[in-house]
Amino acid sequence: MRRALVLSILVLATSGCLGMPGSLPPCDSWSADHAICGLMNPEDLGSLPHGGWVVVSEMHLADPRAGEEAGPFLPGRLTAIRSRETDGKIERRQLFPNEWAEAATETNRWGDPGCEGPPSSEDFQPHGIDVGMGPEGRSALAVVTHGFREVIDLFEIAAGSEPALAWRGCVEMLGEMSANDVALLGDGSLVVTNMIPRLESVGVKAIWIMLKIRLGLHTGSVLHWSPSGGWSELQKSQASAPNGIATSADGHVVYVAEWGGGAVYRLRFAGGLRGGAIPLRDEVAVEGHPSQLTWTADGRLLVGAQRAGPIKVVSCGRIEAGGCDIGYSVTSIEVDDLVATKVAEGRGAVSVALEVDDEIWLGVFAGDSVTRLPKVE
Repeated sequence: MRRALVLSILVLATSGCLGMPGSLPPCDSWSADHAICGLMNPEDLGSLPHGGWVVVSEMHLADPRAGEEAGPFLPGRLTAIRSRETDGKIERRQLFPNEWAEAATETNRWGDPGCEGPPSSEDFQPHGIDVGMGPEGRSALAVVTHGFREVIDLFEIAAGSEPALAWRGCVEMLGEMSANDVALLGDGSLVVTNMIPRLESVGVKAIWIMLKIRLGLHTGSVLHWSPSGGWSELQKSQASAPNGIATSADGHVVYVAEWGGGAVYRLRFAGGLRGGAIPLRDEVAVEGHPSQLTWTADGRLLVGAQRAGPIKVVSCGRIEAGGCDIGYSVTSIEVDDLVATKVAEGRGAVSVALEVDDEIWLGVFAGDSVTRLPKVE
């Protein structure tokens, strides 16, 4: 059973009289001046390095009424959206599912050689993404992928004005671990947030995990993978539902959104992440439950967060059309001194805020659009 479905059913079993959120109107033509419509749960966003495009991780749609079966669902997809309009229109291209321009071979394979092949178009469940540098300085896209494969998929981003991807390999998650977000380190290694243990059914374990999140107790940590050393857990990285992740340019500092704790914490490694180094850890509180982290052009972090209780946030997965009517906030963090400033707020299941030219684009984990706000200086 897929994790989103398990959590949706868990909501029904534990929410009682807490109340479910309402739905927001579907995005349509009237929203065109401040939103991009026709998307499917655009949970994470990243700026592609060529041609002014933004890649969108569109999470799958599951039916929470499907009971114990996998149930009907629409598989997710990766979509590229041009950041500037052409003749008054927003141009977009589907990157996956799509025909691959080039398949991975033994000579250009990335990740773990033992990881199985490319994702299936019938069961593609993308989650957090990161655009960065892969092996040999190549532009890369890393994608947390759920479903029958619980892996980090690795794609090479083709150079040129038109966006294209080539699958280069993957890294399989360990045992009961389930990734939420990923950050590339540029040397072929990566870090991921292991938010909660993998859930295959609704039971005591799932209910206990939800309770721990509500109490702000630890449910996961940050994991580091390298081609030579495999998986290891970063010291002092344990947190309550660690969600989004970002790293400094040199890879010595890791920033993590602690969803259950309402904070962003920083791990500073004096000599890098290898060898089980013990970092310095500090944090800053943010409003709401912080999800994804993105960098601005001037070196700040943007944090999208949901302002509602955990049960109500998770229950947004039951919304079948439009958006989820919960509050959100966007926070800007100065990373040198960890000063947090709220820069936007509103209604919707916002999970990510990305600076795009003179705008801030807001993606949601439950909804049909990306909202475009004027950038606040």
